[in-house]
Parts: sequence; C-alpha cells; structure tokens
Amino acid sequence: MNTRAFLNADPVLARKALFFEHFWEGQGPFPILFAKPHLAKGKNWIRHSIAEQHFDPIAALEEALALARFSLLDIDDGIPVARADLGTTLFPSFLGLKVHIEADVHPWLAEHLSLSEYAGMQNIGEFLTPEKAGGEMRTATEFYHLFRERAEEGSVPLPYIPDNQGIFDISHIVIGTDLFYGPTDDPDSVHAAQRNSLALYLEGTRLFKDLAGEETGSMLHGHGMPSGVWFPDIGARISEDSCTLISGDAIREFCVPYLEEAAQSFGGLFLHFCGHHMDFLRLSCGSSWARVLNLGNPESFDLNEVFSLCGKSGTVYFGHIDLADEEDDDDYLERMAETAGRNKAGLILVAPPVRYTGNAVSDVEIELTEDGTPDISIDRCRRLRERWHDLTAKFRFKRCV
Repeated sequence: MNTRAFLNADPVLARKALFFEHFWEGQGPFPILFAKPHLAKGKNWIRHSIAEQHFDPIAALEEALALARFSLLDIDDGIPVARADLGTTLFPSFLGLKVHIEADVHPWLAEHLSLSEYAGMQNIGEFLTPEKAGGEMRTATEFYHLFRERAEEGSVPLPYIPDNQGIFDISHIVIGTDLFYGPTDDPDSVHAAQRNSLALYLEGTRLFKDLAGEETGSMLHGHGMPSGVWFPDIGARISEDSCTLISGDAIREFCVPYLEEAAQSFGGLFLHFCGHHMDFLRLSCGSSWARVLNLGNPESFDLNEVFSLCGKSGTVYFGHIDLADEEDDDDYLERMAETAGRNKAGLILVAPPVRYTGNAVSDVEIELTEDGTPDISIDRCRRLRERWHDLTAKFRFKRCV
C-alpha cells in the first residue's frame, strides 16, 4: 500500500491530505504546524538515547513513536509522521566509513576520504544496495520494515524518509573541509565527487521512499518534526547547508547542475539550508529545482524580503518563525498572515513549539515555561489553528512549476 492509500484509509488523514492538496492548488487557508524543528544537540530523545537508536531498530522505532504521539491528537494541520532519526551520516555510511556515536549528540564521521579518493570511485553503485548495507544503513532499513508492519495496524504516524542530506552536503561530509580547496585547485575532481554524491542522494532517497511506500513524485515529510506535510507533486527534500560556505559563482558551477538533475528525478525539491547566503536564496527562489523553501536560520534574513522573493517566484515557504519580543500569539499570527498576504506568498507556518513530555496521552503538553507550567494548552493550539485559517482563508498564490 502506498502513502496516498494509507492516507485515504483513515478519515482524519484523508481530510488533512485533501486540505494540503487544496493549499498546493493555491486555495487557502494556509496550513499551520505546532512543532519544533529537529535539534542537532542536546537531549532530544524520550525513551532511548541516540546511541541506542543507532544500534537497535526496535529502539529507534519506539523513540519515533513516542516523539510523534502528540501529533495524533489533531491539534494542527500536520499529518502524524516519524522517521529513523540517525543523523546526517546515514547516507555517507553507505560507503562503509566509520561513524562516531554518542548518547546525546548526533553522530559524525570518524574518517574521511580525500577529494581524489572520492572522485576516483568509479563503481559507487556497488555500495548502494541494502544487501551490502551495514551499520546505520542496516538499522534504518530494518526500522522501516518494522514501521510498515506497525502502520498496517493503524493509529500510528506514517513513515517518511530519513535525513538524506544534499549533494554538496554529502561531498562535504565524506571529504571534510578539504573539499573547499577543490573549486580552485581541482575543479574536475569536485565535479566527479559531486556526481558520486548525486548517485548516493538519488539511490538512497529512492531506497527509503520505496521502504516508506512513497511514489516517485510525492511524499510525506516532517523535516525532523512529528507533524508532517503532504506533498502531492514534490517527491524529495534536500538539505544544502554547505552551499552557504561557498560563493554564488561556485554554487552555480558545482551545485546547481546536480540540484537540477535531482529535481528532475522527483518532480521538484523541498530545499532546506542553514546559514545566511542571499545569493543562494535568490538562486533558489523561482528555480527549476527548489519549489519549496525552508531556512534553518530565518532570523538571519529580512522576512519581508524572503516572502517577497517567494511571492514573486511562486516558491512556497515552509518553516518555523519565532515570535517577536513582546508579541503574543494573536499578534504573531496576524503579523505572519499580513506579511505573507501582502507579498502573495504561499506559507506553511511552523509556529511556537509543542512537545510530548509524558508517558501517556493524558500527559501530552507543550513546551514548558521556566516554572514548569504549560505555555500553551491543546485547546489553545486548536483555537490558534482556527484563527490562522480565518486569517488566511481568502489568500491566493501562484506556485512555480
């Protein structure tokens, strides 16, 4: 059974999927999610440490279900989702490189390949099979087999693909900082490395889409959160944080051709990047490859400028935006709606966070204040969802295609 069939099989999920389909057609209201983007550091687990999850697919599954539990309460427009949360080293681990794992910090590679070694790998496809996968890859594939069995029982979130990283990101993770000398010292090897990273990205993404039951040109994706978005005509997310460390000209030469090819394979991409890089932002908006945008550091950009670029190009913004100082919830929603509406920008808003903090449904609360009291109740989230829908119901935007 594919993802759309699973959505159709549940009345609540079918309603939410239809809601998103109307949104992508440019028909309001806009979606809102009460969730927190993935944390790279800190104790961001409930039952099983990061190390336990890396070595035991059952522990990874139990943790994913615990984190996603509150999303089953229908407090926002998000579809309950979960993934194998094994970090940015997952796809590079296809190559058999050693991974350093700790309990509370996401992993990193303990060894790298030189630029010439990685560029010189002629038969990288030999590594891209689950039969040969070890370590993290084996844990991840077993996780999705277990998850699909549980999903068929009903009343659980649906799986989405794990952290596949982007093409230049994969090259950076595999090679390390020596990669950044390559555009000047050895551009041919950088292109060869990028072709290998493109192969890792494409085949790894296809592998996990198949395990999750996703078709090529559509997906569910939670971007590290338990509330996800249904993308009926976009098939993959891509993270290109490392592009912000090189010039716009280098991005055009060494990144854009591979992003275009990846987009062609999946009907367009949902692009994420951290850091501040206006040239990369302008290149992305309205491109043939970035149809949805997420900024890991929206506070580093002028929000009006971002929404103006999105509105003019038809690029939808999907992401968290924090409250301003002294701003209450209603003022926040009104500011977001006014900024998006004035710029005719499509917006999927990830609002101030909700978090599962207990061991039973009755213990579901959101982020706690310093004195330990709930900051937002579930009823309040539902009220804010209704308010957001009222503010954005008549909005129209034109998507890039």
